Amino acid sequence: MNKNQNGFSLVEVLIIIIVLAILGLAGYTVLNHQNQPKTTNPSSSNSNNNTQQSKKSPGGKIKNIGVNLGYYDAKTGRAGDFVFTKAKLHDNAIFMNYGVFIPASSASPAKNNPQPAYVLPMGTKVHSLVDGKVNSVTKLYSNDYSVLVQVEGSDLIFETEHVLNVVVKQGDSVKAGDVVAEVSNHMSNYNDGMGFVEIGVFKPGVGSGSPSHTCPYDYLDDSIKADTLKKITALQKAWEDYRGDAGIYDETKVVIPGCEFKGDIEG
Repeated sequence: MNKNQNGFSLVEVLIIIIVLAILGLAGYTVLNHQNQPKTTNPSSSNSNNNTQQSKKSPGGKIKNIGVNLGYYDAKTGRAGDFVFTKAKLHDNAIFMNYGVFIPASSASPAKNNPQPAYVLPMGTKVHSLVDGKVNSVTKLYSNDYSVLVQVEGSDLIFETEHVLNVVVKQGDSVKAGDVVAEVSNHMSNYNDGMGFVEIGVFKPGVGSGSPSHTCPYDYLDDSIKADTLKKITALQKAWEDYRGDAGIYDETKVVIPGCEFKGDIEG
């Protein structure tokens, strides 16, 4: 067999060339595959997006506390919508804090108040707390109504409870500050004919469980938060001075103006 000067036959040289060509082609294929842009399964991507969108945020910010709140003016005898009076009132307060202890009565067992309450003149307008959509308008045991508003993408319900002359209905879109009703005559026999309304923030109960309320003033929008908290503190101090009773509100229990604690209350 003929050999070249390096000692390889012509057949051996051809075999080596073929092997090297095969190895080079295989390496190019692997490298080219690695450099190709990666793709994802569209159905998998859509599934992930749908999962994220289905998770509701617990968000929602209060931009109006339901009524007009101002600093007490001795000339008018008012602090916004609140009217200062010497008349006997239930609990001796025109503003009842969230979480304040309520002793047992013939109407209900002892509990911590799950919703701040305002005592105001009859006819006082009640406003939506948030921008959202009316979830429902429900008639209550007290022959008045509750207006529930929900913010898009939120699990929370924002409520104005014990109202009359409701001007919205389920499905209506509302902005914070829009008039939704007027204060109720509920409890008026205990409040010298004054009206009454409560506000609340809660997550609906599971099944037949009770809703879980939380401190509404913990959800104040930054645009009104500082001013509102100052006005709540000023209102309560002015009311105690006006009534000559420094013990109406227990400042040692207050964790945020208007709330005696931030924990949840079922009810």
